[in-house]
Formats: sequence, structure tokens, C-alpha cells
Amino acid sequence: MQQEVLSKQLDFAALLHDVSNIFKGTSLVLNQIIDGAYGHSLEEIRPFLIKLQEMNERGKSLADRKTIFLEHNSMAAVQFDMFDFLQRNYFQYQAIAQCHSLNLHYQTQALYKHGTQVRADSISIERMLCNLVTNAIKYTKKGDIFLRLLNQEDDLVIEIEDTGCGIAAEQLSNIFIPFWRSPQSRLSDKPGRGMGLYIAWMVAYAHGLSMRVDSVATQGTKFTIIFPCKDDGIYGIDDRMLPKSPKQVGSRRSEVGSFDIKKV
Repeated sequence: MQQEVLSKQLDFAALLHDVSNIFKGTSLVLNQIIDGAYGHSLEEIRPFLIKLQEMNERGKSLADRKTIFLEHNSMAAVQFDMFDFLQRNYFQYQAIAQCHSLNLHYQTQALYKHGTQVRADSISIERMLCNLVTNAIKYTKKGDIFLRLLNQEDDLVIEIEDTGCGIAAEQLSNIFIPFWRSPQSRLSDKPGRGMGLYIAWMVAYAHGLSMRVDSVATQGTKFTIIFPCKDDGIYGIDDRMLPKSPKQVGSRRSEVGSFDIKKV
């Protein structure tokens, strides 16, 4: 009973975290529009208004969900094109990155071995992506952020890489713990609840995905999410979701600061 209560509390805290992030993002872009950063005519600011509308719809979809993402419900899985999905999200986060004087790049391949069709809970995948990209923006003072869609042998891979502050090797095993924040981030001017990476990890686990973290302190961080190729040529989950109570399985490489999260 106590474990069930704790799980529901974490679910609710995760939901508040993600909805709050959406409000912060829309507020940031709105203030830029008011200041004239994107122009003054309706035609000039229309693309950014469309992005704001899409962000608002994402927040609405979270609030309207009948189940919370930590409940492994295969009925929520749909088939969609990851190439288009990432491109749409890229255009939304590009404006936020621009507000922080950062460059956000979307890099793709000319051809994909098995296409880019994915079977997954798209709302949860969007939450995972949102937390990884916004974290990259938050902890990068200057430079570039890269969102990539690649093939790794037969699998489909998403990479989010930044040129930010990085993560110390001895702290990597803690970054997916809910409410945990590194000593450096607690001393910085970047507010946070320590929930973003926990949410990303839980979404990856729920979909049977592998997540890898490569980081070098003061140089940057790269998250890699691997969608395994299935027999039917569609990446992502099978007809079932994985059981609850995930476990962390990791291997660290001290020279580069790597940490792997794999399904168990």
C-alpha cells in the first residue's frame, strides 16, 4: 500500500513538472513576441503563434489523459512517423532555444534501413523528448544543441546532445533518481525539481527502450534512446508494455563518463 501511494505521488509530481515546463516555455516565447523579437506584423509572428498553440495543445492532452504514463497501458500505443514527430517538436523547441541565444539543430539521414515508423505512446514519448531537450537548453550557457534521428544497425536512434556544463562521472548513477539534483545545479541560477530525467527514464523503460548517457563535465552531455526494430519492421514496443518496478542497470566508463540504462 505504501509503495502504491508513493507511486501515485511520483506520477502526480511528474505531471505537475511537465505541465509547468509547458507554461514556462509558452510564457518565454510570448514575452519575446511582445518585445518584438520575431517581428511586428501578423505574418512575421504567425509561425511562433502556431508553435504556442501546439505547446498549449500538448499541455491540454496531458491534463485530459485518463491514465498517467507510469501505468503501462498498451492501449495508449499508436503507430506514427518518428521523422515527422521529431521535426514538429524541433520547430517548437527552436523558439525556446532562440530565446536563450542557443542554436538547436535537427539532423537526419537521407535513408533509413527500415523506415521511421514507430509504435509507442506518442504523448509519453513527447514528454521524454521535452524533458531531455529542455534540460539541454537549461544547462547550456552558449553553443549548440543537436536533435538527431539515426540508424544504429537495425535500430532507430534518437540523440539529444548539448555543449553545456556536463555531468561529473561520480554523479551519473544518481541522475535518474526522482528529486535528485547535482550539487552544481543546486548552486546555479537554474531552478528545477529533479524530475525531468526520472520522467525520461520511466518513459524509456515503459516502452522497452535502452537509454545511454555520455557526459564530460564542463563539455556537454549526450542522451541516446534506442528503439529496437521488431519483426514487423515497426520500431518500438510489442503488443505489451513491460512490468512495473524498473531496475537500473548501468556501466560507467570513467574516461568519458558514460552510463547505460537498459531494460531488465
